[in-house]
Amino acid sequence: MQAKIWVNTMNDVKHFLLAAFLLALAIVQPVTAWAAEAFTMTRIAEHVFHVEGPAGNTLVAVDNDGLILIDGVPAEHAREYLGFVREKTGVDNIKTLIVSHWHPEVTGLNAILGPMGVEIIAHENTRQWLGSTIRERGEAILHTPDAYESLPDRTFYWGSIQVPFRNDSIEVGYLLQSHTDGDVYAWIKGANVLYTGPVIRSDAWATIDETTNGFIGGITDAYDTLGKLVTPDMVIVPATGPLMGKSEFDDLAALYTGLKAEMVALFRQSLGPEEVVLANPADGLRPEWGDASEFLDEGFRSFYGHLRNGRQIGGGFP
Repeated sequence: MQAKIWVNTMNDVKHFLLAAFLLALAIVQPVTAWAAEAFTMTRIAEHVFHVEGPAGNTLVAVDNDGLILIDGVPAEHAREYLGFVREKTGVDNIKTLIVSHWHPEVTGLNAILGPMGVEIIAHENTRQWLGSTIRERGEAILHTPDAYESLPDRTFYWGSIQVPFRNDSIEVGYLLQSHTDGDVYAWIKGANVLYTGPVIRSDAWATIDETTNGFIGGITDAYDTLGKLVTPDMVIVPATGPLMGKSEFDDLAALYTGLKAEMVALFRQSLGPEEVVLANPADGLRPEWGDASEFLDEGFRSFYGHLRNGRQIGGGFP
């Protein structure tokens, strides 16, 4: 009788362990499937790949001696992303990371790659923001200082720098006070591929980070700067959304130029940000992008630091 009880108990244990295993499998399986689908890679030029992920677009350039990554991903996806690009390209060595600005959706690789000695390139203002405590209007803390080892170790102030890539180079150039005051673009010259960073989004409003000195006039200036590089057959990679060509680029340039002019007119009528949001000069322009309130509010507030900028908002201010 005792033996029978013992056998039944062992069977119960086996059934329990099997149930636990199946439950664990059921829990893990959707996560694994999601992880496999988090990133997709597409070849857009010889040795140049576009990666689309949960936070937007990045580029991977396969050099002779390693990978050059153009923008990163949020920290929670960092290890998965690195494993993905290594597997898909068949290259383990990552030699350079180019960071377009300081926001966490593109700087999550820094904490891994920086301590490994990987070169991290950014504008000097981006380095300073990453190493600082950033506060929004009032006392809300947006960012606390990153570890020294994860900060960009190659920076510049004005113009552009060249990053060697195979028999050509990647131009990393400054876009003065656009989305932030540290935005850069990356132009892979031989491949004729342009990564714009956050000044251009093809699926959403390109909001301005007024806290770190973004400026709507800098957004339209960025279109002027990038427009000098754009050619009819160029592949343009925005921060988020589908890849673009010259016609889509020109449409967005006209959109933001017109919106800025309307916002300047409202500014000169002494309206405030709340009134501009209510007036909504963006109404009907890109309904698929959703509510434009954040773009209008931050963009309008960005005028306040440029009252003497006659080129952008006209004269007549002290």
